[in-house]
Amino acid sequence: MNIELYSSKLNKALGKKEVLETNQQRYIDLITTNTKRLILIEKAQVLIQKVAQETQELLRYQINDVVNTCINTVFPDVYNFKIEFEVKRNKTEAKLIFTKNGHEINPMEASGGGVVDMAALGLRIAAWSISNFSDTIVIDEGFKFVSRDLQDRAATIMEEISKKLGIQIIQVSHSPDMIAHSDKVFQVTMTKGISSVSVLDQET
Repeated sequence: MNIELYSSKLNKALGKKEVLETNQQRYIDLITTNTKRLILIEKAQVLIQKVAQETQELLRYQINDVVNTCINTVFPDVYNFKIEFEVKRNKTEAKLIFTKNGHEINPMEASGGGVVDMAALGLRIAAWSISNFSDTIVIDEGFKFVSRDLQDRAATIMEEISKKLGIQIIQVSHSPDMIAHSDKVFQVTMTKGISSVSVLDQET
């Protein structure tokens, strides 16, 4: 009687052992599979980070080149612009750095903000070249901080950019130099609260 009881208990224990061994092997296989997946994910992450860094570097060079071209057209060999990408709070942020004669400056305090106007134009063109979403750029008083004697240079670079890249630039401006470089001018006037638009003849 005791032998049969012990034999039954032994068989149950062997059965449990077999189940545990089967589960153990299943978990070992699962760990092995997940370890291989983790290695692949880590390799993919390294590759993605490398591609992201290379892309950021290309963007940095492209943006720097375009912005400095715009700035140097109006302010030759005085100011320099560069964009730096840095990770903060797990997000990539762009830092805009302006230098004058090798010293970092606050651009709003330089040339009455004219440098910022030219940099803004460059950043718009750089953004357009990256996205190429539309062939039209709208600028509202884009060069109001550029001094009167430099307005013609600013208008010239904008005209050249428009022709070379095939971009239609629509600008709201009161500057005679901007108007003189425009292909078509719409004059908006207001009389007694009513706005009217007329097309000016550029040849007169």
